[in-house]
Amino acid sequence: MAAVGGDSAARARLVEVFRPSVAGIARLYRGTPHVSREELMQEGVVGLLRALGRYDPDVGPFWAYASWWVRQAMQQLVSELGRPVVLSDRAVRRLARIRTARRELLQSLGHEPSIAELAIRAELTRDQVESLLAVERAPRALDETAGDRDGSTATLCDLLADPVAGDGYDRVDEWSEIDQLEGLPGGLADRERNIVRAHFGIDGEQQTLREIAGGMGLSVERVRQLEERALGKLRAVVAG
Repeated sequence: MAAVGGDSAARARLVEVFRPSVAGIARLYRGTPHVSREELMQEGVVGLLRALGRYDPDVGPFWAYASWWVRQAMQQLVSELGRPVVLSDRAVRRLARIRTARRELLQSLGHEPSIAELAIRAELTRDQVESLLAVERAPRALDETAGDRDGSTATLCDLLADPVAGDGYDRVDEWSEIDQLEGLPGGLADRERNIVRAHFGIDGEQQTLREIAGGMGLSVERVRQLEERALGKLRAVVAG
């Protein structure tokens, strides 16, 4: 109850006590591509504190209530980093049905099932199965080697052009001058604001995404996603 009331020492103690329980849920997602255990634990603690802010003792034991929020936070992270798009809870459940159907059909048929067979077994339409399987394909990392160019190794990032990147980067000084990093309607999250400030050197020396990721305990891809989300918010303000 002290933690619910905002006592910082009690909140820290609560996180420490429930860390093993958060780790137990994180183990359910081990092996997920592009998601580290540290990131899962970090998001799990975020979910734990989110639950704390909404907890009513009358609903029952704290962990019985908080575990749902912890799973939700981790599932959101897995959806963001493990797939090209974020899936709704319904889509995630349907994808789980497709995986189960595929495993069962592999055992019974002895070969890779067709889309039609998966649709029948999972009780979904053919279009739903095709769309969800397309989403399930693992994304390619931007730092993945794309081959040799002029004797040097290029990455996919080197070969991609962002048509709005120049405009966005040119306006960062303008945004910082009018203090929109703090005054943005809806606000930038603390991590988003810190990443933008560090990457563009607003408070000092510019840092690379890799340096920022190391300092924040996140993956480079996660930092890139958070920065892109922050820049999108800033572009919307300028456009409005």
